[in-house]
Amino acid sequence: MSVPRTMRVSRREAGSALIVSIVLLVVLTLIVISVIRSTTVNSRVAGNLQVQREAEAAAQQAVEAVITSNFQNVPVAVNAAVSVSNAASGSAVGQYTVAVEKPTCLTVAPIKVIDLNPTDPGDTGCYTSTSPTPGVPGGNSLCSNSQWDITATATPTSGTGGQVVVHQGIAVRVPAASTCPP
Repeated sequence: MSVPRTMRVSRREAGSALIVSIVLLVVLTLIVISVIRSTTVNSRVAGNLQVQREAEAAAQQAVEAVITSNFQNVPVAVNAAVSVSNAASGSAVGQYTVAVEKPTCLTVAPIKVIDLNPTDPGDTGCYTSTSPTPGVPGGNSLCSNSQWDITATATPTSGTGGQVVVHQGIAVRVPAASTCPP
């Protein structure tokens, strides 16, 4: 019995299926390895972003602690240990050492009478008279805003990750004749 012409395999084609399948297997293996590596890199990036956000939160907590004190009268540097916790579970997720530099007074600028709000109890002491006339242009009020810069540097206590530096600007209302402390 003779084999039809289309079914015959020449000697040159013998083993070509094996070579093609090996090449495809190598290509598929390289694709899988690159996917695994990119997943690992993405996990590291996500972890680093989490540590950065936690460090920023720790620095902000330390800055808030300084702001709530009477820092403008006696500006001093502060070092603090801050624990950042997960809001959902309440468990601590990171420990950070935060160094808050001495707050720096940048400038003191007078507040214009026209910029005051007569219904705001905080603004009533800044008027030059007891009966303010809103909308009437005038000079400076009896109050000024002092502009401050507070810098905090947070470092993880675990030694992993880098430092995060946070600058916080704040305005503090002061009497009109005030100047920045030396």
